[in-house]
Amino acid sequence: MKAKTILDLLNLSSNIYLIARDKELIEKIASLSEKGKEKIRDLKEEFYEGEDEGQFMNKLMLKLNEAKQELETKIEEVAATVYKKMNIAHTDDVQRLNENMEQLRRDLALIEARISRFETPPSNTY
Repeated sequence: MKAKTILDLLNLSSNIYLIARDKELIEKIASLSEKGKEKIRDLKEEFYEGEDEGQFMNKLMLKLNEAKQELETKIEEVAATVYKKMNIAHTDDVQRLNENMEQLRRDLALIEARISRFETPPSNTY
């Protein structure tokens, strides 16, 4: 049980490391944040032109729903990208472990051959 927990923690930490060092993702989030700030300023200038508060709120709610849908789409795209990167890392680890296992099998076969050579008694041919 402890080994499984340690492996889970190692896998999680490697995935977090991959996400943290993904500079492109961080830059995308920063650019989306800047675009959001600009859009909020544009909304304020566009909609609040002395209208009554009800019309302003209706327009604002409509725009918020549109922004929510766009945000959900972007989050899905980023999540898919992150999952692909994690899956690739996991596949590489599995491949490396399989190669190590094959090398250990070859080493074991060599050791068994050496042991069997020592176990067989020498033949007495005089």
